[in-house]
Amino acid sequence: MDPTTLLLLAVAGFAGGAINALAGGGTLVTFPALVGLGLPLKLANATSQVALWPGRLTSVMAQLDDFRQLGARAWISVALGLVGGFLGAQLLIVMDAAVFRALVPWLMLCATLVFALSPAITRFLTARGQGRRSVPMQVLGRCVEFLFCIYGGFFGAGLGVFLMAGYAVAGIENVKQTNVLKNMMGMVVTTTSALTFILRGEVNWPAAAPMLVGALAGGFAGGMLARVIPAAWLRGVVTAAASALTAWYFVA
Repeated sequence: MDPTTLLLLAVAGFAGGAINALAGGGTLVTFPALVGLGLPLKLANATSQVALWPGRLTSVMAQLDDFRQLGARAWISVALGLVGGFLGAQLLIVMDAAVFRALVPWLMLCATLVFALSPAITRFLTARGQGRRSVPMQVLGRCVEFLFCIYGGFFGAGLGVFLMAGYAVAGIENVKQTNVLKNMMGMVVTTTSALTFILRGEVNWPAAAPMLVGALAGGFAGGMLARVIPAAWLRGVVTAAASALTAWYFVA
């Protein structure tokens, strides 16, 4: 792989890691970058998830004390994430490449809309997540959470906001705890799917390695930049770029 390509992959990884740290949605950068460099869609998706995984891990490590305060219900979510992430990765592996190609524009469209509207969606869901839910509603919330964990292992973009829907239905009312759990679940689901892709040989390591290094640096830089760059500005830039790419996938 030539130096220019390695540099482009590292830059894409840096951008993805920084965007994840600042506003979420790094997949909307890394996945199209890998496709643009010639990787097949399924391979690009798996490679993107593996490359962004370390950045998720470091962000969660800073919140371990908050996670422990969640108690037993957090471990239920972890179990759902482990199983759901594995099933989602398996679904991607066995899916016909042509079927996945047909799904990609719709997945990108859905993820772009969720990313763009995530502040409003989060406020809406949080406001309706207040109060004790009945047992059937709590079970329904867990079922919704599990379905989105499968989605996370399959594609992953916008997973955090999707998980908020399950928590709102289940009645998890503490905003800080919800945010910690959402971040932890993103790491759990991605860990399971990434390990599955690695063990099944579904990762392009020459592309993943420079992107992974870039994502680590980007995640750290994003954490620093979060103090000075308004997330709304970044969200607007990423949304515009992702919208253009989504339109391209529909017509290509």
